[in-house]
Amino acid sequence: MVTIVFRTLLIYVLLLFTMRLMGKRQIGELEVTELVTTLLVSEIASVPVTNQDIPVLHAVIPIFLLLILEVLSSWFLLRFPVLKPLLSASPTQLVRGGRLRQSELTANRVSVEELMSEIRQQGYADLSQIDEAILETNGKLTVLPKPAYASPTASQLGIPLKEEPLSHVVFYAGRVNRAGLELIGKDAAWLRRELARRKISAQSLYCATANTDGKLTLVEKEQMP
Repeated sequence: MVTIVFRTLLIYVLLLFTMRLMGKRQIGELEVTELVTTLLVSEIASVPVTNQDIPVLHAVIPIFLLLILEVLSSWFLLRFPVLKPLLSASPTQLVRGGRLRQSELTANRVSVEELMSEIRQQGYADLSQIDEAILETNGKLTVLPKPAYASPTASQLGIPLKEEPLSHVVFYAGRVNRAGLELIGKDAAWLRRELARRKISAQSLYCATANTDGKLTLVEKEQMP
């Protein structure tokens, strides 16, 4: 049992390290090469955990080899984009100029029901409202409505808007988030001064967010019954 726990922890740490190096897109938006790598890594990693007769090194070496191959293939495709269609899918227009491209639906094995479901999820009631529908390389559908059905922007309506800077978490779980403070150009001393000015103790805080303008939003802990 101790051996199994040790092997599981070792493979877990190795996978975290591998997926971290593969990049953030590996978590959500997978392309063909990334999906193949992910499936292979998960399959290889499970073998030494379930079978103690197989050395852990037999999983470590292939995982690192797959990591190297993935990094090299990504670099190679960036260097020579002309080769990308060979290893990666290309965006496909399922609707062009308001016309449904039936041949592309068949080629990509997308039914009209699936297309309509995606269109409804993006807030449109009917296919006649869509000008362009593009099946992206990660399998997601980008929908562009016809001008008559597009929501007007503030600039089109002539409404002046002030850009609101992004807020970041600067305090959470009883600790100051220095990374969040750096993103807004502040430091821990600034946060302490703001809390003192508001007469709020850090112990009573659940979390706090702030932006570059110094706007601070505080959420105090709920009182337990």
